[in-house]
Amino acid sequence: MEKAEEKKVNPYIVAIAVLLPSFMALAASSATNVCQPNIAGYYGATQYEANTVITSYIISGGIMLPITGYLVRLIGKKLLFYYSIWGFCLGAVMCILAPNLQTLILARIVQGIGSGCILPLCQAVLLEVFPLEKRGVAMGLFGVAAMFSPLAGPFLGGYLTDNYSWQWVFIVNIPLCMISFLLIKLFVKSDCPPKQKDKKQFDIVGFTSVVIAMGCMQVILDKGQQYNWFDTTWICWLTGICIFSFVLFYVWELEYKYPIIDIRVFKDKNFLFGTIACSFINIMLYSTLLLVPMFVQSMLGYSPSMSGLTMFPRAVICFIGLLVMGEVSRFVEAKLLAIIGLLIMGISVFWLSSLNLTASMESVIMPNILLCIGVPTAFIPLTALSFQTLDPKRNDDAAALHAMFKNIITAIATSVSATFIARVSQVHQSYLVHNLSGENPMFHYKLMAAQTKFSAFFNHYTAARKAAGSLYNQMLVQAKLCSFYDAFHLLAIMCILVIPLVLILKNKQRKKAQETA
Repeated sequence: MEKAEEKKVNPYIVAIAVLLPSFMALAASSATNVCQPNIAGYYGATQYEANTVITSYIISGGIMLPITGYLVRLIGKKLLFYYSIWGFCLGAVMCILAPNLQTLILARIVQGIGSGCILPLCQAVLLEVFPLEKRGVAMGLFGVAAMFSPLAGPFLGGYLTDNYSWQWVFIVNIPLCMISFLLIKLFVKSDCPPKQKDKKQFDIVGFTSVVIAMGCMQVILDKGQQYNWFDTTWICWLTGICIFSFVLFYVWELEYKYPIIDIRVFKDKNFLFGTIACSFINIMLYSTLLLVPMFVQSMLGYSPSMSGLTMFPRAVICFIGLLVMGEVSRFVEAKLLAIIGLLIMGISVFWLSSLNLTASMESVIMPNILLCIGVPTAFIPLTALSFQTLDPKRNDDAAALHAMFKNIITAIATSVSATFIARVSQVHQSYLVHNLSGENPMFHYKLMAAQTKFSAFFNHYTAARKAAGSLYNQMLVQAKLCSFYDAFHLLAIMCILVIPLVLILKNKQRKKAQETA
């Protein structure tokens, strides 16, 4: 058995073994978004109650991220993979059998706990099995799970829900878990955790503080818009508790002798600035994943299935781009490739701001395709550069912190994007409403024209009211359209502002390659 484990396994086979559970864990998050109305109807719940099915998975998964490094040191990567997969599978079975919404939420928490460690484990294993000169390829494969699966999840979830039932979103996880367990057992080598007992002490204070912080943050982001944010007392209290808990977690982890995660990896400038830059890519990807379907449904009148169809090509292009750019990164300087990717993303989002109320499906799809050419072009070299100057022994903690930081930034960006559209459209309304007055000759002309048309079907008084109402509704549509333009412009500017961070990063690949030679 030991001889079999000593044999070197092709790193691409190992990649397949760790990517399958990673794809499964991330797709389980976005796939549920599509069947949320079906779950609400099945249990007779409201939309906000059913939304807890999604947020409970995100919270429980995020809580596991900071303790991934500790668990790796305690039991090793392979054994942690086993427990994570079976925990995820147990949660899926509980979701299928859940008799009520409360049990389903509990099942999603169990499933989220199982999924939490999988993504950083996948990244750590890929960094370990691929040599330094192929780190770009490793991060390209990692991107298939990190970037492609959230895009493909809604399509798969919608297909299973429409053709079978929402339970099938969880049923398909069971055979995938069994296959994942078998692949991990066969192709991922066993690693022995440290024998020292002092390294097994658990940091209760650090873990409790991050659990409270992330739990409060997710509740704030989930319920903030519904309860008008800081106009509500309990949201103000939760915000204060969240900030205090995050500060306590940071200070405690720096000072405590046995922290659950090594915060000091952020002293590495490449890791710090690379993680921030990668978070901006997540902001671009997930903000547009929210804003574009919202735009085509609310402004263009597309059905949910049609809006999903407009987003599917970007998932395909992203998948192809991640595989291709992994190889390209071996021959092109990483910082140059990252800057090109950021510029492509900026152009694509700026292109989205040219859409209007008569936009065709092709005019929506093309900017999304360009965006998902830019995402892998920037994501792969930036992720590789983030870990390039780190000691390989710190990859476990670094991968967990990298995933945790992006998880927090992405959650905030998604919530802010939705709030931005609602609030900024109100700002534009206050400016545009001045045009709806008798002093504006164009408004007077349009009002008379609309009133004349309505007069063919209604009396004079009703026609006048309907004409005024139709023009007011047009003003609301224009205000919301302007808010989308502002959001896309801001995202485009962000792409330019990230470029200086990329220039700070150091590329030591060639030096290290020469030293090893």
